[in-house]
Amino acid sequence: MQANQNLSLTAFITAAQTLLGITRPWLIATCLLITALLLLPIIGQLETHYQTLLTYLPYGLSILVIILGQQFVQGRIAMAAVNLLVGYAIIQTQLQAPLEQDAIRAYFTLLSIFWPLNFFIIYWLPERKLISPLGGLLLIVISVQITSTYLLTHYLTDSPSIFSHYLALQPFGQDSESFMSRWLLPKLSSLVLLLAGLILFIHTLIKRDRSHCVLFVSMIITILICAWFDHAGISSLFSSLIASALLITLLFNSHDLAFLDELTGLPGRRALMNELKHCGKHYCVVMADIDHFKKFNDTHGHDTGDDVLRIVAQELAKVRGGGRAFRYGGEEFTILFKRKPAEEATPFIEAIRQSIADYPLMIRDKKTQVQVTVSFGIAQRLTEQKPEAVMKSADQALYRAKEDGRNCIAL
Repeated sequence: MQANQNLSLTAFITAAQTLLGITRPWLIATCLLITALLLLPIIGQLETHYQTLLTYLPYGLSILVIILGQQFVQGRIAMAAVNLLVGYAIIQTQLQAPLEQDAIRAYFTLLSIFWPLNFFIIYWLPERKLISPLGGLLLIVISVQITSTYLLTHYLTDSPSIFSHYLALQPFGQDSESFMSRWLLPKLSSLVLLLAGLILFIHTLIKRDRSHCVLFVSMIITILICAWFDHAGISSLFSSLIASALLITLLFNSHDLAFLDELTGLPGRRALMNELKHCGKHYCVVMADIDHFKKFNDTHGHDTGDDVLRIVAQELAKVRGGGRAFRYGGEEFTILFKRKPAEEATPFIEAIRQSIADYPLMIRDKKTQVQVTVSFGIAQRLTEQKPEAVMKSADQALYRAKEDGRNCIAL
């Protein structure tokens, strides 16, 4: 009975961790979309000075994202902010007249296509600084879009009839009681944007990356800005929310670069040392080292060695009992148990040690199965002992585990 309960609890924890891993990249993007839809009905009820502030907010936030994105090498986020800034500026300076005017209608129609599609383009770009050849190319694309729009509206005499025939606004009718009656975007551009959005949605489900999710939802929000353009204050509100989401994403990405290990996805040494400063007086530290890793790496190659590191990290991350795994460096890992003595932490470490030893690791090229084992050293924090001293004690315990034959635990 107890064994069945333990199995059920383990399955529940594993399922919860899997679900969290799937939904975490979508957190900012989902909050952006939900907040936009919730605030839209009440935007017109804001006092005048708040609406004025909201009008200028996208400019300030976008410029801040551009500066920080360049500094922290978050090029795609900075490029998205540039695209947002340019599109919002065009709305505020060129589209404040009725859409019935031919030139205004042409500006709006082309903006409703180019603006979201630029997010689609940025989505696929590799990560570079904004001030780079890639960033320059994006600025050229935007410049070409603006120039072509100006030339079409001022020098093509048939442009009003072309737009009316092929890109008519409000294609679902004006008198209909359906929800789509307020949809301004032409059918052709709506179809193109729907296809582009579907491609990004499928890719975000596969990629599960925070930046990609936010760029995808930013594209959707800009589509909604244009589709519901007649709603008062929608461009200021939604653009402010996009800029805020880009800023939050930039800060989260910068945090991950500083505190997460890129190869394994575990928190790194800096995160460990920061955690040790705030975990109180009662804790124990576990140092873990992959046995014979250098020999394994030399024999099977660095790619297989990286696979081993990922697998060990994956198993260590499943530790129960309140433990949290970190990558200390190289083939060494650390597990921190807050408010738990070494004796209570030992059974959880033993379970992890056994799961790693039983893991069926296959060598890709040779198609042979090998065994990977890990040695553990546990140290309990003593009275007035500093974190560095606890780490040293755990390291000494790890050496004893190595001397005892490896693939074991030493206190």
